[in-house]
Amino acid sequence: MEIVYTDHFWDRFHRRQKESPVPLTIELIKSTIESPDFILSDPKHSSREWRIKKISGRCLRVVVERKEDRLLVITLLFDRSLRRKGLCK
Repeated sequence: MEIVYTDHFWDRFHRRQKESPVPLTIELIKSTIESPDFILSDPKHSSREWRIKKISGRCLRVVVERKEDRLLVITLLFDRSLRRKGLCK
């Protein structure tokens, strides 16, 4: 399946690279997309899912949407709400 990154994703990726407490690389993003620790449905957009990777006690969330034979990567963030729920230990 082809992975396509949106402009919004690239904007967030470059911004988060500067702020991130852990090294944020495109390889880490691909690993999160292809082999996440767990997947959650997006509660606001039924066609999207959250692919989550646990990294140093944090949850990296990459939001993706399936579009035919492509996987559209929407955005990424470190999800503090999942961390507070104890899902990122």
